[in-house]
Amino acid sequence: MAAVIDAFSVHGYNGVSLRTVNDELGVSRNLLFQRFGSKANLWRAAVDWAFRPLLEHLEAADDESADPMVRLRMLILNFIEYSVTRPYLARLVTVEGAAKTDRLEYLYHEYIEPVRSRYIPVFELLREQGRIKNVPYEVFYFLLTSGGSAPYGQIGLASLMNPEMTSPDEPRVRLYAENVAEVLINGLSLSG
Repeated sequence: MAAVIDAFSVHGYNGVSLRTVNDELGVSRNLLFQRFGSKANLWRAAVDWAFRPLLEHLEAADDESADPMVRLRMLILNFIEYSVTRPYLARLVTVEGAAKTDRLEYLYHEYIEPVRSRYIPVFELLREQGRIKNVPYEVFYFLLTSGGSAPYGQIGLASLMNPEMTSPDEPRVRLYAENVAEVLINGLSLSG
């Protein structure tokens, strides 16, 4: 599934064929068709394989009893740290997000909306408490998901800017995630 989701995230749905993926995997040219029946079914299975663990990770790491600002910071850190080692997540959302299709509808309702539903209540509570600016949630979402994970989804560009930035080394990833969280939290926070 890792090879399949990577292919879809790099080449897009129309740029991937079952035959090509079979060849890349070094398996019989009929294997994926026999197993999944169609490219659409393979795409859906690959998306489920890739995105379901993200939802499970965010849910398991979310401490709903924490102060909302701490909780928001931890959600940011957990999202970035998880996404760094899975650059296909952001790439696939970017590729599929370019046009409204049945695939985008599936991705949105099954995975993007559940991620949003983890953040939105925290965001709203902080607004009600007067602790953050009235920034539309969608601005935060795109800054986090497209901006925050960009260096790892665009590893070629990021490595030209700063090769150290693309290191999967855990302390570097944590520092990067903390920097993203700091920028987002400071940008949202109302001063004293």
